[in-house]
Amino acid sequence: MAEGRNFDLEIITPDRVFYQGQASMIEFNTTEGEMGVLYDHEPVVTLLGYKDVVYTQGGQKKKATALGGFAEITKDRVTILTDASELADEIDLERAKKAKEREEAKKKAEEEEARIAAEKKAREEAV
Repeated sequence: MAEGRNFDLEIITPDRVFYQGQASMIEFNTTEGEMGVLYDHEPVVTLLGYKDVVYTQGGQKKKATALGGFAEITKDRVTILTDASELADEIDLERAKKAKEREEAKKKAEEEEARIAAEKKAREEAV
């Protein structure tokens, strides 16, 4: 049984190797749902969702962010490639708030642009 056995874990971003070491379990969100991995897992490659990655190291759970990407799982290794990753206590709340506001403004502008294009198309079809 795999319980109690460790596997190699790497969490890699474009800027740095966020984590490289041993873990006994990892849980993360994929585009298909949540997934938990122990040693001796069936090999798979999956797309990551935008949610936390929780890994157990030395009996302690550590929570990090993951902004999409891929996870490659083999019997004794999990490699996560993600756009960004930070431990919860590393997150700059003010920076995160500003980033959220920028994304919301961008989404609102895109929605307005789509609405205007739809209205223009409807007017052209009515003529």
